Amino acid sequence: MRNKRLIFFLFIAHCISLSLTGQKYNRDSLNAIVSSNANDTTKSNAYLALSGDFLSNPKKALVHINKSMYYYSKYDPNKKFFKRYIRKATILRILGQVDSSIYYCNLLLNNAIKTENKKSWLYDAYGELGLISISQGNFSKAIEYFNKQIAAIKKYKLKIPVSKAYNNMGIAYGNRGDWDMAFEYFLRSVKDDELNNRTDQLGNDYNNLGIVYLVKQKPDSARKYFMMGLEYRLKDNDLLGVGGSLNNIALLEKDRKNYTQALLLADSALNIANRYEFKKLQVEVYDTYDQVFSQMGDYKKAYEYMILKNKLNAVFEKEESSSKISQLESDIQMEQKQSELLEKDLALSKVEQEKQKQLGVIILGTIIVLALLFYVVTFFRNNKILKERNSIISEQKQLIEEKHKDITDSINYAQKIQSALIISEEKLKNSVKDAFVIFKPRDIVSGDFYWFTEHKGYKIIALADCTGHGVPGAFMSMIGITLLNQIVNEKGIISPALILDHLRKEVITILSIDGSDKRDGMDMAIIAFNDKELLYAGANSTALLLNNTNEILELKPNKQPIGVYERQENFTEQKVTISENLKVYLFSDGIVDQFGGPAGKKIKVKQFKEWLSSSAHLGFKQQKQNIEEELNNWKKNTEQTDDISAIGIKLN
Repeated sequence: MRNKRLIFFLFIAHCISLSLTGQKYNRDSLNAIVSSNANDTTKSNAYLALSGDFLSNPKKALVHINKSMYYYSKYDPNKKFFKRYIRKATILRILGQVDSSIYYCNLLLNNAIKTENKKSWLYDAYGELGLISISQGNFSKAIEYFNKQIAAIKKYKLKIPVSKAYNNMGIAYGNRGDWDMAFEYFLRSVKDDELNNRTDQLGNDYNNLGIVYLVKQKPDSARKYFMMGLEYRLKDNDLLGVGGSLNNIALLEKDRKNYTQALLLADSALNIANRYEFKKLQVEVYDTYDQVFSQMGDYKKAYEYMILKNKLNAVFEKEESSSKISQLESDIQMEQKQSELLEKDLALSKVEQEKQKQLGVIILGTIIVLALLFYVVTFFRNNKILKERNSIISEQKQLIEEKHKDITDSINYAQKIQSALIISEEKLKNSVKDAFVIFKPRDIVSGDFYWFTEHKGYKIIALADCTGHGVPGAFMSMIGITLLNQIVNEKGIISPALILDHLRKEVITILSIDGSDKRDGMDMAIIAFNDKELLYAGANSTALLLNNTNEILELKPNKQPIGVYERQENFTEQKVTISENLKVYLFSDGIVDQFGGPAGKKIKVKQFKEWLSSSAHLGFKQQKQNIEEELNNWKKNTEQTDDISAIGIKLN
C-alpha cells in the first residue's frame, strides 16, 4: 500500500508545477470576460487561462479548453494550437482518457517538427507522453521520453529549466522501484533549482527527496526534507502541495505510532482538500485515516473512511466514463479540422514556390542596399550600443517589478485564505446581542486572529496574538484555528481554562516536529457565555468588562503563553454573573503597544480604558468609529508596529 501512495505524490509533484500559473490569475475577471461581448481572441485566451485549474477540477477545465480552441479557430483558422494542444493533452491524461491525450501530443509533435521557431513544444510533448507512459505502467518508455526532453533542451538550446526533466526522470525511476536512480535525478533537480533560485519548484523537489528517504526507511531524513518542502510550498501558496506535504508527514507520524499527531496533520490536509475541492487529495487523506485507525485497532472508523474513499473513487470513474463519449466526438471534429488545415498547408506550399523565385531578385537588391547602408550603420553603432544598454537596464527594472508583484499577489492570496477562515463582523453581530471588530494586520496577512463558535448552549469567542506577524504569524493562526475547532467542536470542551490547557499541549507537540524556537506560540483571551454567566481564561491576554455605570473591571490572565514556558501551570478560570448592559472587550498587544501621541510613547492599557469609558454611552458602531479615530490620531505619521485587533461584545 505504501508504494502506491508514494507514487501518487511523486506524480502530482510534476502536475503542481504546471498548474501554478492557473492559480495566480483573477478568476472573477476572466469569467467576466467570457460572459461579455469581447472579441474571439480575448475569449480564447481567457478560457485558456481558466483551464489552468485542471488539478482541482479537470472536468470543468476540459470544457474551458474546448471553448478556447473553438474561439481560437474562429479568429484565425490558419494559426497553430500549440498551447492548447499541450493543455488539453494534460487535462485528458488526468481524466484518464489516455488515447485522446496521446492524439493531441502527436498533433503537437508533428507541428513542432515542421515549425522552426517552435522547438520548445517538443519538450512539452515528450514530457506529456512520458507522464502518459507512467499512467500506463510503462516506465521504461517513460524514461525514453524524458531522455528526449533533456536532449531537446541541449540540441535546440531551449531556455527551459532542465530541473523539470530531471524530476520527470526521478518520477519514472521511482515508479519502477529504482530508488537509487530516482534519488540521483531528484538531487540533480534540487541543485539546478537552487542554482537558478527557482523557489517555486523547491517545495516539490524536497518533498520528492523525503519520499525516497521514507522508502529507504530513514524517517529522520524523510521528516527533514518533508518539512523543507512544506516550507517552500507555504511560501509559494501552493495549497495542493501543502496538503500533500501535510498528508505525507501524517503517514510518517503514523509509522512512528504518533497517532494523535498523524490525525491532526491529516485533519489539516483534509481541511485544505475540502475547502478547495482537491478531490484526489481527499481520497489520499481518507486512505491515510484508514491506515492510521487500522494501525490503532479502531477498525470501525477505519472501515468508515475506507467507504468514503471508495465512494469518491466511484464518482471519479463515473465522471470519466460519462465524458469519454462526448470527448471522442470532439476529437473526431478536431481531426476533420486538422485535415482541412493540411489541405490549406499544401495549397500554401505551392504559393511559396512562386515566392522563392521572386525572393532571389529581392535578395540581390537587398545586398546592394546593405552595402550602401554599411557606412551609416557604422556611424550609429555607438548610439545603438547605448540604447541596448538602456534596454537591458529597463528589462532588469521590469523583471524586479514583476517579481515584486508576484510576491505581493501571493501574500494577497494568502490574506484571502486567512479571511475565509475568520468569521466576519456581520456574522458575529448576528450571533450575539451586538458586537464590533477592529482587525488591522500590519503586513496584509496577520498573526492576530479571532474565532467564534456555539456549543452546548454557550457562545465561545477567542482572540489570539501569535508569535510574529506577516506570513509566519498567519501560519501560526491557521494552526490555532484548526486546533480550536478540534478541541471545542469535536471534543466538546467548553471550559475556557481547559481549552487553553489542551491548546497549549497540542501547540507544543506541533512545534516540536521540526525543532522550532521554543518561544513560538501565542497569547489568547477566551470567553464562554450564555444569558446568565460569563467564563474567562487568558494566556497573557486581558479581558475588560464595562458595566452599566461605565466602571471597568479588568479580568487578569495567567502570566504564561500557549507554548513552552519555564513555569508551566494549569490555566485558571474566572466566572462573572451577567448584569444589565454588561459589555466585554478582548484586544491584542498591538493596540496598546502602538507608538505615537505628543511624546511618541505607547498607548498602554490605561489610555485604551479611557477610550472605552468615554464612548460607552454610544452604540457599538459609533464606539468602534471613535476608537479607530483615537487610534489614527495617536499614530498619525508613525508606522504601525504590530498587528492590531479588538472585539467588543454586548452580553445583555
